[in-house]
Amino acid sequence: MPPNMNRVYQAVLRDTSAPISLRLRRTFGDWLVAKGLPAPEVGKPSQEFETDGARVRMDRRADCGRYVLEETHESGLIRTQVTYAESVPGMTGWVVVRVEETGETDAWQAPGFVQAYLRTARITDGAVHLTDSADAVDEDDVHRLVHLLSHRGRRVPVVVVSVVPHDPQGARARAGHLADAVAGVGVVVRFADLRAQDRFNEAMGSRLGVFGGGVRTYVASFEPATESYPDRHRPMGGPTIRKQGDRALALVAGGAVGETCRRPLPEDVQRTYRIVSRILAGKAQTGDIAGAVAPRPVPADSGPGERLRRWMLAMNGRSVPPPAPASEPAADPGGSAPDGDVHIATAVETEPALVTQSPQPGVPSFDVADLARTVAEVVARELRGELEAALDLAAASAGNGSENGEMLRRMRTLGAHVEGLRDLVAVRQGGDPLLAEAEDESDRLAGEIDRLRTEHALLQEEYAEAVAGARKLEERVRWLETRLAEAGQPAFGLSSGEPPFEPTSLMDALNLARETLVHVEIGDTDAEATKLDLAYPTLARAWASKSWDALRALDAFAQARSAGEFAGGFFDWCRSSARLTIPAGMVAMSESRTVTTNGKYSARRTFAVPEEVHPSGKVLMEAHIKIRKGGYPAPRIHFHDDSGGSTGKIWVGHVGDHLPNTHTN
Repeated sequence: MPPNMNRVYQAVLRDTSAPISLRLRRTFGDWLVAKGLPAPEVGKPSQEFETDGARVRMDRRADCGRYVLEETHESGLIRTQVTYAESVPGMTGWVVVRVEETGETDAWQAPGFVQAYLRTARITDGAVHLTDSADAVDEDDVHRLVHLLSHRGRRVPVVVVSVVPHDPQGARARAGHLADAVAGVGVVVRFADLRAQDRFNEAMGSRLGVFGGGVRTYVASFEPATESYPDRHRPMGGPTIRKQGDRALALVAGGAVGETCRRPLPEDVQRTYRIVSRILAGKAQTGDIAGAVAPRPVPADSGPGERLRRWMLAMNGRSVPPPAPASEPAADPGGSAPDGDVHIATAVETEPALVTQSPQPGVPSFDVADLARTVAEVVARELRGELEAALDLAAASAGNGSENGEMLRRMRTLGAHVEGLRDLVAVRQGGDPLLAEAEDESDRLAGEIDRLRTEHALLQEEYAEAVAGARKLEERVRWLETRLAEAGQPAFGLSSGEPPFEPTSLMDALNLARETLVHVEIGDTDAEATKLDLAYPTLARAWASKSWDALRALDAFAQARSAGEFAGGFFDWCRSSARLTIPAGMVAMSESRTVTTNGKYSARRTFAVPEEVHPSGKVLMEAHIKIRKGGYPAPRIHFHDDSGGSTGKIWVGHVGDHLPNTHTN
């Protein structure tokens, strides 16, 4: 995915009915025709055509294929990509549908062909039957709905629409609207009557129910009896829906679609997806798909959950039980599903791979509170020595200006990290929602592994970009050094003998910026920066370097503009030939209209400034720098440009993770 495109829809559709290609080509082709585009030619393995700003490419080779539609809109480009692979021994056939966009196109809904494709066969997410319409749940079906919500294999959110006694048709219409929007990435159900709704709420409890014409989205995974953070399953009240209408429903649908956008592909699909791409590029054979299906063997005693538990027990001075014997391999999660209708009564598959195994006898349970206390003790014990060593070094280096300043800066960075760790442990001991979800250790760690795989893929892309950029810079440096030598001048920077500053964390960069950058003022953002330093230690160094370069570029720009040497804005500065710049693609001088007009989002982007900058003492900082263009997390620097005003400075309000918007909420 190009770095300037955001993913706004991703569906993983398991299809056991062969062949996939005929049904998918027919429904995709009908969708193109409805858009006013030509119908695809039947039997042609590869074809490409372009009409009225839309470009279509369709490729098929043996048991796999890919369709791509690119449409140009006023606000940017929308790309719909459909990739499929037929069933092979050990793997159910699958279809991956992705929609990506540039700009703000509000494309957070299913492409128009998905509903028609779901009607062609029984299609699941691997465990849950995905339908093109909302299912009605009566009193007798409530227990099946509860089973659906708590099913361990469910990957998609379930949107439940409550009853409106005085407007039963309104609830039906809302459920139908939502079913169209989340087709392929969610299941929508509605209560047939108040008796069904009351019985459901009785089973859920007061904090997890839905009523009064409201809608609630139950994300995966979900266990009503142990759920400690009900708001994770996002409710929207009936009055809000009645007042805002389709706009409120769009937020509900966008939340459900966004939930699946951030999830990595299932492991078997991820492995075979790469093979399909190679086959379509002519770099692999169709038989390679079957070779990629077999799961990699993993010793029973080396799983991440078991390693973490044994490590924590050993560090806490407790006896460590011997490793459990190897278990039989689980069945393929994408296995074939039994036939059935689309009613909620058959919405859950009964595949053996998704049945939860009971814990090994004699193995202690995972004690979350004990873990928090142990982590706190270890952090305090280990970091106390580092703090004492830092104080000794600072005292010994008194009188040595540069070394003392560096040591004090490091102490401030370490102090911020210790403060962040203390807050983190305190919050988690008090019932942090993420830690509460970690009571099921194996599920949490499995999700973490999936997230790390996604992070690894993003890092590979970033590394490739960095290598390409480094090569260009090397060539430019050589050219400049050659010209300087021809002019009889020494090469720039070689005479100083000082290595460039390389921050090891965001706090390290912020502390040095406060000391050395005259035209940049950084506000109270240490807590946000520290969260990223502590949560992503392997990525924080790269983000710190980019942040340091960005702050230096802001300082150079403010110095030039306040002195009357430059008349444009920071984006123009980065597009100019000035020496201290960052890529202009990292800079956004405004937010979307949705963000600026929504008080909830704009308030999070309003930060303190002196009254000489604004009489209210605060200002909305729309301008921001994208330290990481895509993925999660996506650090940002939000700033206000007063370089041409009374202070002649840049005021930075936020250095931390991406602030909330309609896509993240």
